[in-house]
Amino acid sequence: MFAVENQIKNIVGLDFVEKDLEIVSSLFANEIDGDIDFRVVYPQTAEEVQKVVKLANEENIPVYSSYESWFSHSDISGKNGIIFDFKRMNKIEKIDPKNLVVHIQRGVTFDQLIKELNRYDIELSLPVSATSPYVTEQYVNRNTTMKAARYPEVAVANMKVVLSDGDIHLTGSHALSEETADHKEDGGPNLSQWYIGGRDIFGIVVRSTIWLFPKWNIRKMLSFGFDSKEEAAQFIREMPRRELCTGAIAMNKKMASEKFEKDADSLPEWTAMLIVEGVDDLVPYREKKILSLADEKGGRNISDDLKDMDHLGEMPWYADGRVQVGFYSRFDTISLFDDIVRNGGASLNDTGQMIVSSHNGGCSWLEYDLKDSTLDTPRITDITLKLNDKGALFNSPTGPLAGEMYANMDSSYIAHIKRIKKMIDPRNILNPGLPMKNLV
Repeated sequence: MFAVENQIKNIVGLDFVEKDLEIVSSLFANEIDGDIDFRVVYPQTAEEVQKVVKLANEENIPVYSSYESWFSHSDISGKNGIIFDFKRMNKIEKIDPKNLVVHIQRGVTFDQLIKELNRYDIELSLPVSATSPYVTEQYVNRNTTMKAARYPEVAVANMKVVLSDGDIHLTGSHALSEETADHKEDGGPNLSQWYIGGRDIFGIVVRSTIWLFPKWNIRKMLSFGFDSKEEAAQFIREMPRRELCTGAIAMNKKMASEKFEKDADSLPEWTAMLIVEGVDDLVPYREKKILSLADEKGGRNISDDLKDMDHLGEMPWYADGRVQVGFYSRFDTISLFDDIVRNGGASLNDTGQMIVSSHNGGCSWLEYDLKDSTLDTPRITDITLKLNDKGALFNSPTGPLAGEMYANMDSSYIAHIKRIKKMIDPRNILNPGLPMKNLV
C-alpha cells in the first residue's frame, strides 16, 4: 500500500508524513486495533495536496479528510489510506474589509482569524457547535451560527477544490478571475453547492472565501429567564421576526451553567439570550421594545445577573458530535423530541439543551448534549435515528443516520449524487464510505 511513502515525503517534506500508531489512533473517536496502515499527511499548499491526491489516484489509495477533529469508524471504509491534516495550511491570503470577505486556507483557525479581523472592526458570525478549530471546515459544513437569526446560513463561496485527479476546480466568480471577480454567488450553474455540506466526497476544499459582517458601535446581550422550554422557544422565535436582534438563543439551566460557568441553581429553568446590535439610537429603541415584549410573555430580565457574559459571542462555541446531537426543526415541533431523548435513556435534567433561532425565526437549531448521560454510541445512534423519524433535519449526516435519511429520500436525488461522484471521482478515492456506503 505505501510503496509511495517516500514519494509523498518528497512532496510535503520528510517531517510531515506520520505513521505512528498512537498519533493515527488519536484521530479516531473510538479505539482501533493495530491492523491498520494509514499515513497522516500535513500539506502546506494547495499544490502539495494536488500532487498527493494525484499520486493516490494513480495508486488507488483512499484519501480521507474530516470536518470534525476526529473520525468515526463509520467514516472510514477500510483500514488503510492517506489522512490529511491541514494545520499547516494556515495562511490568511487576503482580508477585504470593503467588500466584507476574507480568503483563507483550510487550516486557518478561529483564534487566528478573529485576532486579525479585530484590527478592521469586522467579524464572523460564529458557530454555536463548532466541531474543529478550522474556519473553512465549519462554514463549508454549514454549521449553525450565533447570528443565524439574521445572517445567512451559508457564509462561504469561491472555493478552491482539489479533484480526485489532482486538478483544481475554482468555484463561484473565482472561475472567472481570482483577482478581479469576488462576488458571493456563482455566475451560472451554482456548482459551489456540490461541495457545501459534501464532506469532500466530490473534491477536497483547500481554500475558501468567508463572508464577514461589520462590528456595530453598540452591542448588547439581553438575557431573560423563562419557566418552560416552550415559552423560551416562542420568545426567540418572535424577536427575530420583529427584526429586533441579530441573534437569539435559548438554553436550559444545564447548558447555561456550563456556558456561563455559574451554579445551575442560580439560573432559571430556561435562559433566552438576544444579541442586539446597531447604531446609537437603534439599540436603545430595540432594547425598549424587547423589554416590553419579554414582560408580556412572562420573561424575567436577568441581563444584569449575566452582564459579564457579553464576551460569549466573541468566540465560537465548540461541540463534540459524538455525544452532542444537533438538528434543524420547526418551532412548533420542538417539544416532540424530548420524549425521544428521555425514552432513549437520557435524563433531561442531566442533558444540556440549546435552541438557536434561524432564518429570521423561520426555523430552529436544536441541540442535546448527552455527554453526562452515560449512554454508549449505539444508544446515542438509536436516539438520532428516532429523532430523524420524527422530522429532525440533520444537515450533515454520516454513518447509519445517513443511510436512514437517504433511504427515505427521492431515488432520483440519490441517483444524481451517485452520477456526480462517479463522474468526478470514478475510482472512489475521496472519503470512500461517506456520507454512506456504496455511493459508487
